Amino acid sequence: MNLARLQSLAQHHLLSGGDIPTELAQAIASPAGERWSIYVEAYRLRLTDALATQYPALVVRCGRAAFTELAAAFIRGHPSNHRSIRDYGAELADFVRGDHATAEQRLRGELARFEWLLAAAFDAADIAATRVEDLAAIAPHEWPTLCFAPVPSLQRFDTITNAVAAWREIRRGLEIDPVAGPALEPAASVIEPIPWLIWRPRWESEFRSLPTGEAAALDRLLAGTPFATLCGELADSHGEQAPLQAAAWLKGWLTEGLLLRV
Repeated sequence: MNLARLQSLAQHHLLSGGDIPTELAQAIASPAGERWSIYVEAYRLRLTDALATQYPALVVRCGRAAFTELAAAFIRGHPSNHRSIRDYGAELADFVRGDHATAEQRLRGELARFEWLLAAAFDAADIAATRVEDLAAIAPHEWPTLCFAPVPSLQRFDTITNAVAAWREIRRGLEIDPVAGPALEPAASVIEPIPWLIWRPRWESEFRSLPTGEAAALDRLLAGTPFATLCGELADSHGEQAPLQAAAWLKGWLTEGLLLRV
């Protein structure tokens, strides 16, 4: 067997798991084979630890043993193709939820997605947001085409379960009694999706829910809609108050540090 074939077999077994292929086993007979098995197991344990670090609330919600089984199944189906282990695990939310999700699976999927976005906001690049006072320098003729983009940390997320409330309960319970842990509230679905905003204004990620109208307006602005066009679109729902409502929202978003002027 040449080196390229040996490397290909070793990589495939490392990433996909299962029994060691006969051809590979013959090439790395004991004690090298024993050392190889230890390395393969250590590789999977490292990925499991990385997932547990990334999703601490999900670990609590599932229970440590169940989460370890979940991580093992995820690792088998999703080999890492990232240079940094920090980037591994983005697909876990969809994997947890599955195709025919129960209420608990939907909650766990949204909980995982929420934790991933909190970390993404925290790790985002630092770029100074546009401030309210910066708008004073904008000439009147520029306002009709004024556009904004999100700061790098800004994340939008909608929930259809009580996942965020579950996350809060887990955090609160761990702070009160790290050993016993929190009492887990039952999974529940909401009548209407709840929009959420996640961003990092300073040293920690923050989040808040959004009224449906504000969420729709912010999504339109982040999609590249000029501010004047947004005011016109709000006329159907807010009538003559549309410009005032749009201006109030814009001031709030700028105060929170969410936007960059394009």
